[in-house]
Amino acid sequence: MLAEKSATVLVMKIRTLSSKPWHFRASFTLFVVAVSLVATSCSHTATNSSSSGSTNTNNNEKINPAKYEVNHNPLIIRTVNGPVRGMESGNVRQFLGIPYAQPPVGNLRFRAPQPVQSWSTTLNATSPPSQCPQILPVVNIIVGSENCLDVNVFSPSHVTKSPKAVMVWFYGGGFTVGGSMDDNPTTIVSKKGIVAVTFNYRLGPFGFLALPQLAALDPYKSSGDQGLEDQLAALKWVHANIARFGGNPNNVTIFGESAGGMSVCAQLATPLSNGLFEKAITESGPCNLPAPSLAQAQAQGLRYLHALGCNVASDYLACLDAKPVDQLLKTMPPDPTFVFNRSVNWFPTADGHFLPSNTLKAFEEGNYKHIPIIVGANKNEGTLFVYLAYDAQGRALAPSQWAEELNAYFGPTLGAQVAKTYPLSKYPNPEFAFGQALGDAILACPAVESAAGASKYQPVYEYEFSNQSNPFVLAKPNDYLGAFHSSELPYVFGSSVESSGAITFSAQQSQLSNDMMNAWVHFAQTGNPSTASLHWPRLTKYGGAFMNFLTPKPIVSKAMKSADCAFWKTSKWTVADVGNYGLASPGPTNSVPLGFLGADGLAVP
Repeated sequence: MLAEKSATVLVMKIRTLSSKPWHFRASFTLFVVAVSLVATSCSHTATNSSSSGSTNTNNNEKINPAKYEVNHNPLIIRTVNGPVRGMESGNVRQFLGIPYAQPPVGNLRFRAPQPVQSWSTTLNATSPPSQCPQILPVVNIIVGSENCLDVNVFSPSHVTKSPKAVMVWFYGGGFTVGGSMDDNPTTIVSKKGIVAVTFNYRLGPFGFLALPQLAALDPYKSSGDQGLEDQLAALKWVHANIARFGGNPNNVTIFGESAGGMSVCAQLATPLSNGLFEKAITESGPCNLPAPSLAQAQAQGLRYLHALGCNVASDYLACLDAKPVDQLLKTMPPDPTFVFNRSVNWFPTADGHFLPSNTLKAFEEGNYKHIPIIVGANKNEGTLFVYLAYDAQGRALAPSQWAEELNAYFGPTLGAQVAKTYPLSKYPNPEFAFGQALGDAILACPAVESAAGASKYQPVYEYEFSNQSNPFVLAKPNDYLGAFHSSELPYVFGSSVESSGAITFSAQQSQLSNDMMNAWVHFAQTGNPSTASLHWPRLTKYGGAFMNFLTPKPIVSKAMKSADCAFWKTSKWTVADVGNYGLASPGPTNSVPLGFLGADGLAVP
């Protein structure tokens, strides 16, 4: 009954969340995390040269945006490719659904994004763009269109000659779900006066299918990172066009959560994005996890072909191009339990071009952009995933099953040690204890390690979001998940986001949101998140100072998660060690293979 009720609630939420398709931010950064590592990118020393720790925040190009208005109308702007008409909402101009690449359809499906074709007639940019094809989790609904490579620009209505700092948002969703309107930046633009950009990138097999046949068509012999290449194309669009909307192309900050945070790490690592941004923020998306090799990704691609019924080598690509979207999504779909099955992985690949080498090695050796960065995680990252695997499926994890489940997930030797490190007596229930262990292992402690490693090369500001009462789109048992994965997002954006549902902040929550928005924006403007009311020290070593975001007010603390992270560091366990255990007791396990760290999605029969 609980499962049916949860699904019903979700369907109702979807129908009421304006026109924005709902998705579980369980963005499983998890394996996505793998991509995070995608940071793999660099054995290229060229990356370092373009990113010393300096930033171009003072290089304000004096480009008068009024020059690009059509008939002196600030809602009609000439972009490099043609004029677009936006709309005004309060004191914010919105330009929605501007194409930054050709629609990846026909023989462009699964290929690198191609330059958009210019237009002469004014493009109506007043409606939210479609998401890229995906399966919405829990409710099992396929949504989206392949014609999805669009950007959205949010800019203050009052146009000035002084260019504004630019913040480009990368959404989460496990590289399998999500969209550019999931987290709307209108409030932060309205209140803080920056220019914000959101965009779509391809997901699942459309964004991360690797095949030798696709590589043969690519001038760089690359395949498996089409989604990351979409992100790069969007950043190039921003660099070429954002001054026309009042933004400073030389003061761009990229920021993202979960899979979006991993994507930020990937862009830090690849030398292909040099010169396109000056600062970065990764929320619950650590930069130090291994990415699959090209050989591994291509082996999965061949399995995918055969599962689709494409069995003639000479006809592989024609067969793929002829398949309908629904079949492509339903074949080897995302892990319905998010993190308990890794037999299929739709996330970035160390392809030798976009990500020239293993991400873990790249970040360990410092072969990535050395620019100011904020790195953080939430106190209770894993509670959301365990809730979705148990309570949302209509069952509870009994204390008698606790040890069995830990052994199934972490292996019998480490499982026993995890049970001692995270004793049931410390937590409200077994699900919370399991979630705490899982979240620390796969997200929070890798983020701590990632921040400490980066502090050797660049300005790093570390944070933990630990506020304990936060809005969530689904009903929660006892209304308690703690500071779960994605729970910081409504505070960063100052308003409701997809994973929160409709919210009304308390006075203390409103103040926390204002503090976080101020810190994020001041960092985007200057490279330092400290404000007049919030002193945020720079992290200089492992176990150093970090900002703890909570109510009634944020505080500076030291040694983020030191004891628990010491345990995981000694164990040498990583998310790559997750086996196809499923769950020890009957319930959310599903024989449909998918989810190298579970992508956010539900298997479709």
